[in-house]
Amino acid sequence: MAGGKETPRQKMIGMMYLVLTALLALNVSKEIVNAFVKLDNKLMEGNRILIDKSESIMQGFDEARLTESLAKVPESQSAVLNWKKRAVEIRKKVFEMDHFIQMECKNKMLFEIEQEDYVVPDEENFRFKTRNLMEVQNKDDYDIATRLFGGEIGTSGYAFGAEIRNKIHAFRDELMVLVSEYEYGGKKYKIDPTAISDSLSLEEELRKNVYPEDQDRIRGIYKTLSLPEKIKDFESEVDWQLGMFDHAPVVAASALFTSLSNDIRSAEVQALEILSSRVKVEPFKVNKIEPMAFAPSNYMNLGDSMQVKIMIAAYDSTKISEVKFGMNDSVNLNQMANGTISVRANTAGKHTLFGQIAIEERGIKKWKPWSYSYEVGQPSGVVSNEDMTIIYAGYDHTFSASVSGYPQDKTMLSLNGASVSAQGGGKYTIRAPASAVGQRLNSVISVRTEQGVKSFNGPTYMVRKLPTPQVFFGSIPSTQGTVSKSEVSGNMNVGIRLGYDNSFPLNPSKVSFTITSFDMVITAGNNIINRHSDAAGLTTEMKSFLSRAGSGSTVIFKNINARGPSGAIRVPPMGFEVR
Repeated sequence: MAGGKETPRQKMIGMMYLVLTALLALNVSKEIVNAFVKLDNKLMEGNRILIDKSESIMQGFDEARLTESLAKVPESQSAVLNWKKRAVEIRKKVFEMDHFIQMECKNKMLFEIEQEDYVVPDEENFRFKTRNLMEVQNKDDYDIATRLFGGEIGTSGYAFGAEIRNKIHAFRDELMVLVSEYEYGGKKYKIDPTAISDSLSLEEELRKNVYPEDQDRIRGIYKTLSLPEKIKDFESEVDWQLGMFDHAPVVAASALFTSLSNDIRSAEVQALEILSSRVKVEPFKVNKIEPMAFAPSNYMNLGDSMQVKIMIAAYDSTKISEVKFGMNDSVNLNQMANGTISVRANTAGKHTLFGQIAIEERGIKKWKPWSYSYEVGQPSGVVSNEDMTIIYAGYDHTFSASVSGYPQDKTMLSLNGASVSAQGGGKYTIRAPASAVGQRLNSVISVRTEQGVKSFNGPTYMVRKLPTPQVFFGSIPSTQGTVSKSEVSGNMNVGIRLGYDNSFPLNPSKVSFTITSFDMVITAGNNIINRHSDAAGLTTEMKSFLSRAGSGSTVIFKNINARGPSGAIRVPPMGFEVR
């Protein structure tokens, strides 16, 4: 029978061995070898955790016998004892398999180096006590593992390496048979390992001969304990034992055996979990579990708080519960085929739905009361422009829109003649084109419901051009009448620009203007200098004249042409006196 694909852990360890073999050939430092000691320590810690988990599951069998529900049912007591007996049998077989890996493989190899035991079995507790590999003197010896478990085809080492793989596969098959043998609902389940040759046949065998709730764990046992027949060794494929042990230092081989031990213990946990699941007594038949959230009311106003109860609901989805129900008013309702009740909201206000539900507890039908209160609201749409009451063409306005009684992610906003982009959280970006100046735009808010889309009319907005911007000479605003020579010098390289000051009701950073041309006039006594620029910056000649302007000179920027979000604009001139 084929071993199947390598697990990720097997691939990782195999790759590390290949890399280490190459590094050893280059006479690498001992820090590389010591890294495998750390890996082995980490794997042994995981091994102890798995064994502790198995012991915890075994304690669960004894605890189950003492529970009140089982103590009153002799058949259940007998079932617990039978499953515990099989669990003990599995633990013994696991210990035997682990004993082979730990004592006849790992300890045998380390004993040949140090002439003393590094692994000691603790049969009473199904454990092994292992010394730290850091104590091994010849950690980088890679001859012993090759001789004992690899070597040339036909040697004893090659045969023993193959035996390791065969024993693990035989243990895997035996373990799957032990845990899969089960009778439920008049059907007997028992897997046939000989029918499994690949992943497809595995799935077919699981489907046919394994109890549905056990299939995932038994699949996990098979994959955990399946070793590939061949593995890649650089560009070629070699037998599993050669790829794992050939020229592997003892610390690397030790880490591999610890990893194999972990696989065995992991399979043990999965097997015991299967048996443990069969001793649980359920007073109710349950095949589905779902999270549920409840609140006294499902209607809230802004600023209110609500207490929500979160719980898990377990039920039998194959059976529709019997329900008795009534209403405190005349609201229409219908019981659906799947056990739900459909309530139609014909009138606004508070309503209460109540009744009884039949619960079958250990074969006896019992009626339990239930009630549910809810409120029906009258939906209305709200649209507001968070920036102002008008829309400026070319400006990205922020709108908020909501419909009472509906979540914001179900709402949509539209304005005829403007682009609308959703920001999330009920907010939208609105931009009207320059062609819409002078027009009125109607807003409509819609909400998606299970019955379709509902729409509500919102306010009407007037589109206007953006206000005329202010002229700045660098950082100097047009409202500043006198400017020092140092201020003139410090702002010459910036030139002139258009913008808004802090009194502007919108966000100035969202508005940009491009100056296309302007004239500069300097008056000094009877001398008048007039120069032209086709950009926002000052020309070289302008800077030269401006730098020589003395106190009392007048500087004027006029005939300023620009383009803004609303289109082409012309702005008033800016002037100041040099002091």
